[in-house]
Amino acid sequence: MTKRQRESAAKYCYDLSKIVVTVAGVTNAFSTHFEPLNFWLGIAVGVVFYAVGYVVDGTEG
Repeated sequence: MTKRQRESAAKYCYDLSKIVVTVAGVTNAFSTHFEPLNFWLGIAVGVVFYAVGYVVDGTEG
């Protein structure tokens, strides 16, 4: 991958992590019944996307 492609992939993963964490939090905040599994699963997926973005961003090539 070129440097620009790595930067784009990293930004994409960072943005996905923000979207997933926001959706996990907001849907449970406005729900009549809090779903801990959905909330923590959303947080975990967000952290995974953030970690992938971090690794891709730090890759030298």
